[in-house]
Amino acid sequence: MKDYCQTNLLQPTGFRVVINKERFPYLSFMAQSVQHPSMEVGETKLGRPRLAGLPFIGDQIEFASLTMDVLLDENMEVYREIYTWMENMVETKHKLSSFKDGSLADYCDIQIMILTSANNKNREFKYVNAFPTTLGDVQFSASNEETFITCPISFSFDYFEFL
Repeated sequence: MKDYCQTNLLQPTGFRVVINKERFPYLSFMAQSVQHPSMEVGETKLGRPRLAGLPFIGDQIEFASLTMDVLLDENMEVYREIYTWMENMVETKHKLSSFKDGSLADYCDIQIMILTSANNKNREFKYVNAFPTTLGDVQFSASNEETFITCPISFSFDYFEFL
């Protein structure tokens, strides 16, 4: 039997983002926070006389968006990577040229590695066929308190695996 008093708690800084390093070398390095999306199973209501409806387990799982905040460097390389990715997705929309070697060129798997307190890989979330849906606001301010500028990025995906 496991002794729960010896359990290490999950560290908020214990993660690493892994994505196609050839296409997005800066995104993996600059990710500052990741919000793992919620997962929801819908319900179906069966109407009954004089009752509001009896809930039954639905047949689909819906996922919210994967969101991450990334640091922006002076050259805005992460911003450029996502901006270019989104532009290319829209420009190749409905064109067969977006399919390369039997795979979808506009989609990319994203992995979030969960690290132990010793910074070793423990678990992993793998988001399959992800693509960016939002490249968030960048706020510039003359009265900033020497904090670095971040930008939120949201991704949609087919499903995720918890490994």
